[in-house]
Amino acid sequence: MLNQISSRTIIPKPQRIWTPTGINVYKKIYEKRDADVKTHIEQVSLKTYGQPSKTQQTDAVLNLIRGRNTFLLAGTGFGKSRIAELYYKMIPQNKRAVVLVLNPLDSLGDNQVYEKVQAGFTAINLTKMNFNQEVANEISNGVYQFVYMSPETFLNNKIWEAVYFSRKFQNRLALIVVDEAHMIYIWGLVESGHGKKAAAILLRFQDIGIFRPCYGNLGGHLLFRNNKPILLLSATCRPVAIEAIKKSLKLNDEDIDVIQAELTRPEIRLIRIPMEKSLASSLDLIKVFPSAHDVGNADLVPTLVYSGSRNRTLTVMEVVDRARETPLSCMDPHNTCVRRFHSCTGDLDKVRCVDQFANGTFPIISATMALGLGQNWKRVRMVAHMGRGDPAQIAQMLGRCGRDGRMGLGLMFVEKTRRSGKNTVNQFTRGAAQSDEDRIDALAITPVCLRIAFSMDNLLGYVPLWEDDPAYIKEKDREVKAGFAPCRCSNCAVYESAKLIKHLVLANQDNFDAILDDTFDVPSIPDISHKFPPKRQSPHKRKFRDEELVILNALKTDLIMEMTKMYNRLIPPGGPLSSTDLFDTDEAEAIAYNLDNIATIDDIRSLIGGQCFPGQLEKLLALVIDFKHAQVTQNSTHHSPKSAKTTGPQFPGGNIQTLATADGNAEASICVQRKTKKAIAAEKRQEKAREKAISLERDRKRKEQVAMIMAQTWADLNDKQKTDSTDTR
Repeated sequence: MLNQISSRTIIPKPQRIWTPTGINVYKKIYEKRDADVKTHIEQVSLKTYGQPSKTQQTDAVLNLIRGRNTFLLAGTGFGKSRIAELYYKMIPQNKRAVVLVLNPLDSLGDNQVYEKVQAGFTAINLTKMNFNQEVANEISNGVYQFVYMSPETFLNNKIWEAVYFSRKFQNRLALIVVDEAHMIYIWGLVESGHGKKAAAILLRFQDIGIFRPCYGNLGGHLLFRNNKPILLLSATCRPVAIEAIKKSLKLNDEDIDVIQAELTRPEIRLIRIPMEKSLASSLDLIKVFPSAHDVGNADLVPTLVYSGSRNRTLTVMEVVDRARETPLSCMDPHNTCVRRFHSCTGDLDKVRCVDQFANGTFPIISATMALGLGQNWKRVRMVAHMGRGDPAQIAQMLGRCGRDGRMGLGLMFVEKTRRSGKNTVNQFTRGAAQSDEDRIDALAITPVCLRIAFSMDNLLGYVPLWEDDPAYIKEKDREVKAGFAPCRCSNCAVYESAKLIKHLVLANQDNFDAILDDTFDVPSIPDISHKFPPKRQSPHKRKFRDEELVILNALKTDLIMEMTKMYNRLIPPGGPLSSTDLFDTDEAEAIAYNLDNIATIDDIRSLIGGQCFPGQLEKLLALVIDFKHAQVTQNSTHHSPKSAKTTGPQFPGGNIQTLATADGNAEASICVQRKTKKAIAAEKRQEKAREKAISLERDRKRKEQVAMIMAQTWADLNDKQKTDSTDTR
């Protein structure tokens, strides 16, 4: 009888095989038991970083030593980048091993190269500007211990293909790291033709487009790695994403170990602020930045402000200027308050912006997601995100703060309503699966703890909306057992959060901790209402009675006549345009129906769209002023204030030019002559007849001009022919 494996039999995981060629860890480490290896890893971490490695860091390094592919899920600021460094220290230095790191952003690679160099490693970030044959030879020779590159370079660069598939490099390859591995899921869906609607939602973050679709095609190349392990790192990866990533990279459950660390960041206080102004204006940011009269640039709280588009990064800078009461300061490229960073920023400006922010030259960056997700800036204390967005991406952005051991503040400015979205809890169905659009809307309106909401979206793939949700209750109990401090998000501590927002207009580096701890007290809060732009008054619109329309129609006719006369005096007849092409019924009607809103030339310009010939705006304003003056004079002479109000505008004499020449005095005693509809129609017919006559006259003169030109041309041609024939004879 054939031996059968019992279902209870534990199949050992495949272990690393010592190979005579290629990169191996130290022989002594390879032969140690797991417990001894963990102790050694902790000792190396203590010696290198001054602190022992975390349990999940130790487990991940052990997995790599045993040759196991590893997927580490850990919150932002966990220290995921140290795992590759600790693993590298388990390899003999004389082997000149190379760790290959795939990351989605050049700026992220630059930041990590800087950190590796500071830690004593050699590293390079390959970009289209610096990758050439000389650098390729240096990589093959093991000059750089850590090599960072984008997916495009990894898949589509001919020079890199020659290096990567060479035996020399394969024998130096020690590990492949895929940073921000959740992007494989996002762009893998797009590349395969699925999930296009999901990608459209994610494009609310404009520069997320820099996370390239090549991330969905890594699986084929990663099969050729000389049997070396892969390390996948992510801070936000839902279960559906993990399974999709395994499939994309052609990894079975037996081929990879998933290690999950703590994803919740209790040191970040989350505040959700419903926006009172439009997202495009970003004016709500005025509430969180103090005036330059109260706090200097050097004392401002280091802050990142993320916007969904490149254009809004400049808008945010202008709003910061309003809050700081320093108009146009954002236009200074050497501004010491705020600068911006997006995918179209120049390469040198990107480097300068990142370096000077890290060095404390200025405290605020207005950015898109092009700024990156893995910068380890310990000075960042506050992050603001503008508008609704994908919870996973927002978690990444808010995770930039609170990395120095102190509390951080994450602000989410959300629109109160989203067109075609779900804007109340009642619009959701209990137990129904949440799409990407649902997750975006749910995060903006959920009444439950925001800290738990982010955690559940990460663990279970949905945002909770009800406090009696069993999974929500379970996660809440877990946080209590884990010893987390009570949450003080805007949903858990409503009054304290509202007080915190008011205190931000006085925030500086000295009192920011007190503001976050709700211990900051001040006698009075500065009034910031004057910082907001004045509300534009909409044009006064009202309905006109029939007797009022009669007078306004007469005014329109006279305006058109005056503009026709003025145009004909300035422009010789025979041109391609007539006066009615530039000023006709639409323009006259706009002026007549908005008389109450006209006071300056700019008002006239906005109503008719601009000046078409010299003196037009000034003449129209003079006609309007004369008409208004005539109404005041007429009403004061013949009507009481009450009757004047009920009667509407009075047009004396029916001719606006008489008023203009008489300066408004001669017509004061003339009674109102109201025109009937037949009279108005007759005037229109006469006006059309006059215009037709003018047009016919213009055409006649044009034909005469053309005839004269042709006659002169023929005459000149005949004279030339006669001259030529005479010369020939």
